Amino acid sequence: MAEETMQQPPAANPNEPSANAKKYAWTVPPAKTAILSHRVERVDGPAKVSGAARYTYDINRPGMLWARAIRSPHPHAKIVEIDFSAAKQAPGVRGVLAWKDPGAEVMYQGDVVAAVAADSEDHARDAARLVKITYETLPFSVREASSKDPATPKIFATGNTRPGQATDVGDVAAAFKSAAHVYEATYDTQVITHVCLETHGAVCEWTGDKLTAWVTTQGVHGVRQQLAAALKIPEANVRVICEYMGGGFGSKIAADASVVIPARLALVTGAPVKMMFDRKEEHLDTGNRPSAFSKVRAGVSADGKCVAFEAETWGTGGAGQGAQFPLPYIYQFANRKRAHLDVYINAGNQRPMRAPGHPQGCFATEVLMDELADLVKMDPLEFRLKNLPPTAPDAMWGEYFKIGAKKFGWDKRRATGEGGKGHLRTGMGVSACQWGGGGRAGNAHVDILPDGSVVVKVGTQDIGTGARTVVGIVAADTLGVPLSTVKAQIGDTDLPFAGASGGSTTTAGISPAIRIAAGRAKEALLARLAPSLGGDASKLEIVNGRVQVKGGGKSLTWKAACKLLGQEPISIDNAWEPGLSSVNTSGVQFAEVTVDTETGIVKVDRVLAIQDCGLVIDTLTAESQVYGGVISSINFALFEDRLLDRRTGQMVNPNMEHYLLASIADVPKVEVMLMNMPERGVIGIGEPPTVPTASAIANAVRNATGATLRSLPLHPHRVLAALEAHKAGRKA
Repeated sequence: MAEETMQQPPAANPNEPSANAKKYAWTVPPAKTAILSHRVERVDGPAKVSGAARYTYDINRPGMLWARAIRSPHPHAKIVEIDFSAAKQAPGVRGVLAWKDPGAEVMYQGDVVAAVAADSEDHARDAARLVKITYETLPFSVREASSKDPATPKIFATGNTRPGQATDVGDVAAAFKSAAHVYEATYDTQVITHVCLETHGAVCEWTGDKLTAWVTTQGVHGVRQQLAAALKIPEANVRVICEYMGGGFGSKIAADASVVIPARLALVTGAPVKMMFDRKEEHLDTGNRPSAFSKVRAGVSADGKCVAFEAETWGTGGAGQGAQFPLPYIYQFANRKRAHLDVYINAGNQRPMRAPGHPQGCFATEVLMDELADLVKMDPLEFRLKNLPPTAPDAMWGEYFKIGAKKFGWDKRRATGEGGKGHLRTGMGVSACQWGGGGRAGNAHVDILPDGSVVVKVGTQDIGTGARTVVGIVAADTLGVPLSTVKAQIGDTDLPFAGASGGSTTTAGISPAIRIAAGRAKEALLARLAPSLGGDASKLEIVNGRVQVKGGGKSLTWKAACKLLGQEPISIDNAWEPGLSSVNTSGVQFAEVTVDTETGIVKVDRVLAIQDCGLVIDTLTAESQVYGGVISSINFALFEDRLLDRRTGQMVNPNMEHYLLASIADVPKVEVMLMNMPERGVIGIGEPPTVPTASAIANAVRNATGATLRSLPLHPHRVLAALEAHKAGRKA
């Protein structure tokens, strides 16, 4: 067999490009490539639009049962008794499961207590209603302010709050004394839920002591590990499959109750079990973005230099979870001090959500920057340029601000509060973002088969971002063949290991391994073909699907060349190596809005997003990531808000009717400028575009009306209140 599995020894310096990375460096500029960095349509597009793509909900196994969870209706209670007797007698019921035992506490509405499995979804739902659970209700808190209050009873074993990491840099007191202006304000952002279009769930089936789980997940390998640990079985006995996944913004990384419960019920019933959460369960118990409160005091010099920053911050991640966020964000304050407090409430817990912490920290900082700019009578863009970190390949905000200002027409921006006459006012705002986006975990296997097929196997998953297409592009570009030649196999733990799709690490994690494996496969193929084409592999090349002698001479079509392999394919494995990917991104966004001062309704008219991500693999999917990030943040800015009743602890809008989201009519014109930096290698782009939009919108509202909005979401009643406060000459 022509199989090569030896790996390049790791470089002495983990950041030094490996020998393979230097050998198979990316072909740049894009004008010299046939497919890399071009606009390539998604290879799985036809399957999705035709309905051929199989999501977890579409998996139906012979003899399959349906599972439903029984959840606490109380925000805080002790379980006294769980009575399954009536449920066991219900039609179609095959199994029951206690997720929590009597004596345990439930800490929020929606906390899972038990589950049932039945022969149909309706029977499972009916049986779940028959499970009788007796509770002893306990004191609760669903407001950050009440949990912070020392008079509130101790609800959590370790207390209702937890101090976060403090910051103290420079001489803050002296800096404030030297400041020409000192400004104080409080900024806050709300809790929002993930609202994945495809709800959480799994189908689990045992064959002897082996478990196969079809899971809607952002990390098949991680879920396998966690599922095996939860079931106390070897990882080798678990296979996790995710063929297609309908959205995951951080909430679908772990093996939660939606995975473990059907696995356990499948074991006790001896039948495959499907469990898919409904929309209410999604809102209550699949994670959220924490709230963020920032009481800020900032000092600025007369010439517009930020000199001092002091903040008291807090927020809630739910029942025992933290709520950290970076502050100040990007801009430089030489002297800064911060104290943070995580506040616990009786509500569903946070999970990582698209750029965790960054949208909150960005909002507080960027709105503050506009207010400080007005204090020193500077244009907000000029003020930002004066307070940026030094320019670097991963810190290009200064250049992007200037490019964006020219393209967006910033010179037409009116002064704050002069957004026109009448009740419709227009304004512009700007904001910046940063993110890591690196990746160091990805293995790949490449087969070149005698019929001309190329199979690339990577155990990553496509969470809707185009990973299948990226896999195909990298392999096709490296081999010099059309994309249609390559078949990407992903989404299965039987494939080579890859990390979870979180932190914008997928493309940067898998691309180097594919690039090197495909490059080595190409070399192995040319070595095998050399005797038939002149005897010297170094003089052969593959261009547009033809194997040929460089400079002219004998050539073969790709298929004809592969036939010469006989029955022996080329098979190559490789792992991620340093030098073909990198970390850290920078970007800026401009927004223009129209504010109806009579109704308080804000309409976003257009957004310009300038974003770098190193080498752009596929321009089309990279742009799509930016579009999605902007739209997501428009929701954060204008619509989404988890509402909890302080008297009952219940979420009052756990549905798609009253939990507000943008419709297509709310989506503005979005223009994307990708700043391709091929020399930096691949960097993830999934998260940074969702960071700056909300603050750019809030600043545009301020520019239009003169009223400062320091709280999200910008619902009409808040806008009207801010307008009234501005008119009366006071802070909202």
